[in-house]
Order: sequence, then structure tokens, then C-alpha cells
Amino acid sequence: MRFIQFFSRFVPTGPRAWLSLIVAVFFIFLFVYQLLVSPTKNVKDYVLPSDNGVEIKQKEAKQKVSLNTDEGNDYVSLVMTNPLHSVEKISTSLPSIDYIVKSGDSLERIFARFGLSRESMYSVLESDQEYLVLDPLLPGDKYTFKLNENGELVKLTRRVDISKNVSYVLHDNGGFSYEEDIKPITYTQSAIHSKVVGNFYVSAKKAGLSDANILLINDVLKGRVNFRKDLRANDAFDVVVKNGSIDGVEIGGTQLEALQMTVQGETYRAFLHSDGRFYDQDGNSLTPALRRWPTSKHYRISSSFNANRLHPITGRLAPHNGVDLATPIGTEVLATGDGVVTRVESHKYAGRYIVIDYTGPYGARFLHLSKALVKKGQKVKRGQVIALSGNTGRSTGAHLHYELHIRGRPVNPMTTNIPTTQSIAKEDKAEFDENVINWVELMATRPLSNDNEST
Repeated sequence: MRFIQFFSRFVPTGPRAWLSLIVAVFFIFLFVYQLLVSPTKNVKDYVLPSDNGVEIKQKEAKQKVSLNTDEGNDYVSLVMTNPLHSVEKISTSLPSIDYIVKSGDSLERIFARFGLSRESMYSVLESDQEYLVLDPLLPGDKYTFKLNENGELVKLTRRVDISKNVSYVLHDNGGFSYEEDIKPITYTQSAIHSKVVGNFYVSAKKAGLSDANILLINDVLKGRVNFRKDLRANDAFDVVVKNGSIDGVEIGGTQLEALQMTVQGETYRAFLHSDGRFYDQDGNSLTPALRRWPTSKHYRISSSFNANRLHPITGRLAPHNGVDLATPIGTEVLATGDGVVTRVESHKYAGRYIVIDYTGPYGARFLHLSKALVKKGQKVKRGQVIALSGNTGRSTGAHLHYELHIRGRPVNPMTTNIPTTQSIAKEDKAEFDENVINWVELMATRPLSNDNEST
């Protein structure tokens, strides 16, 4: 008790006691801080925080360090530049968007979805007027949108198939130019041998022929064979077909090149010529010829076919892939061959238009129509009225824009050598005869050993 009383004489009381306690606590914390958080003297151990939360050691950062050391002083001054400057800059390619068209899509909706301007869409459609590869959009079509650093369209690509891509590329003067990327196709030739069992359609399907090939055989031989009445069981038929592939992947359908059919003891043959039409062994045509003009009257050509035409403003290639005929509105438009209607559409620049695929490698387009008189999928005959001419789309006056295509390529319909006669030209006869000999030998190479056998 006396000890406590003695010690209490030296302990301050009142406000002085609290002040002394606060000062003591402050110095205790300061001492602990210096022990735990002392500055490093080794610059190599200095650690920098990075933007992504990962530590960057000084020995890994490519920075310039300036050390200022005073004599007799352990203080080290560390001077550094921005540590982000040492991070390697990665250059990225321009962004692109791959898109597969869905049911109900339109080009306008797709452009809006990706924040692309209507002006760029209209510019692409203007270039597409001469090609119509973007219209109509079909579910499953594959498109790639290439953008610049500002998110603006610089290239639009459509994958037509494994062998072909088509693109519209922005050029320096504004507008888009058409480009193609085509891979070479490797073709193989083979023969199919079979017999009629039941009916010809079922027998041909079992032999591996497509509906298109069966229809083609019927069209080629219908003038000489009645497929309902003339065919008998065990009547033989042989065909030569051609298939294409790219890197081992089949492309396109089976193409019919030659056929022979024995009906009640008589053999009928048909052979494909380079003009896309079928002829008999003597070179006489088995399919109708093409019309030169899509109208009954020869109207004035107001704008000629020009594959090398330049755009008057941009100076870029802007071909005119058809001929413009100065037809009054309501003029009857005629199919220039036998075929099937594949498109009846409306386009911002092409207006109302019709596309027809003819027998063989031929096709035709009719633009700026006022009225279509046929429907998609309908068969048409050479000389049939299919539409009325007009002034729809972007047009400076009433006219008919007519295009003729051979194997998908536009040609001058007024000057191109097309089959307007009923027999093979003399200068082509030797080549045709040589092909016929090869095809006949190929169709005779493997006789049937069983009913409905195919090879």
C-alpha cells in the first residue's frame, strides 16, 4: 500500500495525464510503422502496380531510373517515367463481324443491328445493282462485315459457296467496288449404267441421278420418247456425269454430259456441247435456240453493254452488265429461252426484276419492270410474255434493262455467239465429234450384270 502511494506521486493527473498518454501512443505507432514499412534501398526490389493488378518488377520494366545519393546519407531518390510506356503495344487487325442470315432478316435490319449507317448500305446496294448478289437475303447465307477503327463499313463479303466469295470494298473516292474470290474446281467424270424397273423416275433415282438430271433427260428426249407409254421393264439407260470438288469437298450438283436410252430396241442419244445445249450424234439440236431480243420489236438501245465502264464521279470500274432498250412503259417482255423463273423481286435501284435460268449455262435478268406476269418456280418457254416494262427503281426514264449470262457471267446479249440456229457450227463440229466418240465408249465400258445396277 505504501509502495502504491509512493508511486502515485510521480503519475500526472488531470488534463496533463491525457495529453501525455496521447503523445506516448503516437510515438509507439510511429516506431512500429518505421519497422514494418521502411523504404527499400535496393532499386531492383522495387515493385510497381500495373493497370491489370499484376505486379511489375523494376528489373522487368524497361524504364530509366535516376538515383541521387548524397554522401553520408542513406536516402535514395527514385525517379521513373510512366510504367505503362514499358508495356508492349499489340496492334490489332480491323474488327470484323460474321453473320448468318436468319428468317425475316433484311439488309436494313442487319445494318441497324451493327450500328452501320444507312448511307453505307445504300452505297453497297447501288454497286450491287449490276450483280444482285445481295438480293434477296436467304436464311443460311453467310456474310462478313469488315469495319475500320471508327466502326464504319469498309468491306462486305458474301460467301456464295465453297468455291466463291463476292465482296463490296470501300474505295478512296467513296462508294464500293465489286470483287470476286474464286477457287479452282477439280472435275471427275464417270458413267452410270442402269435399267428401268417399275418406272423411269424411280429407277433413275436408285441409280443416283438427281431430280434436276431426270427432268433434263425428259426435256431432251421428250420429242422422241414418251416416258409414260414407250418405256418397258429392262429398257437400258446409260449416262456420263461430271462432279466437281475443292480440296476433296464436293461442290455443286452432278452435271449431265451424255446419255443414251434404249427403248423397245431402239437407242436414242444426246450429248452436251460447249454452248450448254444438247445435240444428237449428228449435231442437230435437241433443245430450243435462244432469242436475241427480249421484245417482239427491236427497240433503240439507249445504253449499251460495257464491262469496262467507269463511274463518272469516282473513276472506279462500274460495269453496265446489260443493254437498256428504250421501251415505253407496258411493253411486253419475252423470255429469250426455255427455263425456270428463279427470282421475282423488288430492289431499291434495280426496281421490279425477274431472273430466269435457261437450259444449259444460260440465264437472263430483266430489270425496271412495271409488272411481273410469272412467279418464282414457274417454267417458261422461249417467246413467252413474262412481264411488262416500266420505270421502277433508280431510272432516268422508261426502259428495259436486259442481261444475258453464260455460266454466271454477264455477256453482251446483242453480239455474243449464242445458239440461235438448230445445229452445231461447222468450225465446232470436229471438237463435238471427238467428244461424242469418248462419251459413247465410256457409256459402253461396263455392261449390266444385274437389273438396276449402277456404276
